Amino acid sequence: MPLSNLFKRSPKKKPANQPAESDDLLSLEMQKKRYDAALEFVQLFQEKTPLVGGKPHAGTVLSVAARLAGTSLFRSIHTDEHSPGTVVLSEEINVAYPKLLNQFAFYCKQTGIDVMQKPPVTTFPEKDRPKMEVAEVQAEYQDQYDAIMKKHGLDYLNSARAGMIVCSMVFQYHCVKVKDIDPFIATSIIAMGVVEGAKTAPPPLGPKSAVGSQTEKKEKDDNRLVLGEQDAVIREAAANGGVHIVLNPGVLQTLRQGGIDPYLIHEQGLKKQIDEKIPRIDFIQADVDALFNEWQGKALDQAPEYVRLIFWLKDNAAAHGYEQSGNSWLLQ
Repeated sequence: MPLSNLFKRSPKKKPANQPAESDDLLSLEMQKKRYDAALEFVQLFQEKTPLVGGKPHAGTVLSVAARLAGTSLFRSIHTDEHSPGTVVLSEEINVAYPKLLNQFAFYCKQTGIDVMQKPPVTTFPEKDRPKMEVAEVQAEYQDQYDAIMKKHGLDYLNSARAGMIVCSMVFQYHCVKVKDIDPFIATSIIAMGVVEGAKTAPPPLGPKSAVGSQTEKKEKDDNRLVLGEQDAVIREAAANGGVHIVLNPGVLQTLRQGGIDPYLIHEQGLKKQIDEKIPRIDFIQADVDALFNEWQGKALDQAPEYVRLIFWLKDNAAAHGYEQSGNSWLLQ
């Protein structure tokens, strides 16, 4: 049975128990636009569904829907340009994405499953792990997704909300109809996918051929993580491409007020890129060994974040298949 057959009717009126939200979210006209856009994308998605063994792979299908919603949320908040693949953390995203997940949970509860009964998990069974990376999802699906959303008159925020309808459709198919994934594992994959999409800078929309050779060069160079002093890193990534970790002042202030060491965010970003097997890690305008010798034996909590990452790499990179070469670590 096609996924779209599970959702044949648009909502006619607001359910009495729907949580209060903005007029834009509750508008019957906007609800119908989001539903129609979601249904059209699901119908198209069926023709390009990721398969494993000739069948749709539940974990990958769910993550694609969630990451596309998250990517639209990213675009609704970040209007400035970032190199594709850059992890961009902001307080606005931290506030916005839980609302999307609550919207998804509401849709699921309407069909009889309370996905909030159990806390989310971050480790998935091997059979359920998504088979595509965030960048692959964005490159493969974002243009068609965005075109459908625009066709139905949706801005980026409402495109993200429509993405939660897409998530609920594929969730019902895989968890209720064919039952090839546990509902709570599926919910966790969706939650993680939304966050991944919302915090990962996507490539520009539109055909790559229209972007220009300089942008294409940057995309090719985005197979490296650039570390160092933030200003130097931003300049290097803008000039030559490269994934980099950006914490805006608002996030830094929030972390410090909460007693959270910002280094933990940088370390998490580094680990994420290593888990995704990024080919190289480059330190910019920094002599790695000189900095290591300078800070050895000192209190590292006083060192800049990128210096502390040098120590982490010295201790852990080899176990992940990376070997130091000058001011870089290369995947072997």
